[in-house]
Amino acid sequence: MIEIAPVHCPEIDRIRTALGRTRRRALDAAGLVPAAVAVPLVPAGNDLAVLLTVRTHHVEHHKGEISFPGGRADPDDPDTRATALRETWEEVGIAPADLEVLGTLDDFASITGYRVTPHVVWLPLPEYPLRPEPREVADVLRVPLGHLKNRDNHRQVLAPEAGHRVHEYRWGRHRVWGLTAAILHRFLSLLDDGGTR
Repeated sequence: MIEIAPVHCPEIDRIRTALGRTRRRALDAAGLVPAAVAVPLVPAGNDLAVLLTVRTHHVEHHKGEISFPGGRADPDDPDTRATALRETWEEVGIAPADLEVLGTLDDFASITGYRVTPHVVWLPLPEYPLRPEPREVADVLRVPLGHLKNRDNHRQVLAPEAGHRVHEYRWGRHRVWGLTAAILHRFLSLLDDGGTR
């Protein structure tokens, strides 16, 4: 556990409440491999930011793309929450004890045959010393929620890679699309409606 003074953020209380009010949609696991991602929120001045990873070209799938920390469930993982926390530790070096799980979003089916369960987590420690795993993670991005909520930075596009329209967010030269953007969009929509679904 890192010895850094945590920060209190009222927005986190609102997010925790919204996630608690939401009726989560779980997918039938038949034919899909269980997997999980963390949606890490971190302090960013007067805002919050989402941590995203830039995948290296050494990984098996989605080379060079933007993603959340996460991956396939291991047989030793008791649940998808444990998977998300373990993968976050392995990929970016955030210890599970330093994270608070705020809630869980809807399951998503990936085009590679995974049932992905996203867990929203809060890292209340500013300037946390991240340790990206060099074989998997080329860079770690901190994208402010305010930027993602700005409609000028979001659109739906026809993606030849997917064969249908997908959400897309822009952060500088980075393009966040596909499953990662779909999870982001669901999370941001939940914040807009207060988790009343």
